[in-house]
Amino acid sequence: MNEKKLILNFGKQPVAKITDDQLNFLIHREFPNNIELIEKKLDKIKSDSKQGKNRISAAVLKIANKELEKIDFLIKKANEDFRDIVAEAEYPKSSSYGFGKRNENERKDDYLKDWEDYSDWKTKK
Repeated sequence: MNEKKLILNFGKQPVAKITDDQLNFLIHREFPNNIELIEKKLDKIKSDSKQGKNRISAAVLKIANKELEKIDFLIKKANEDFRDIVAEAEYPKSSSYGFGKRNENERKDDYLKDWEDYSDWKTKK
């Protein structure tokens, strides 16, 4: 289902899916002068699945904001609890509120804004 429809019709947050090709694109875009180093560092991310590892890796890249010195700390944090990294990268607006603090329309607006921001970051050139 289209992610915007998922949000607007059902009030559900979409889950980012990052392919190997997309992750490769993000590494090259975010750290063009340190590709091999970043690949080695991201290889240290722990996950039960390739899809999960790609998602967490993309979240680390987004939060690092092209700052190489942040990568190791973010990977350590992700390996302690990946949800912290994923929430900050994919759902920053939504996760800034506690449970039950927003009505349904406000939550949908937050989910949509988060999804659009993440999608824009993921695909920018």
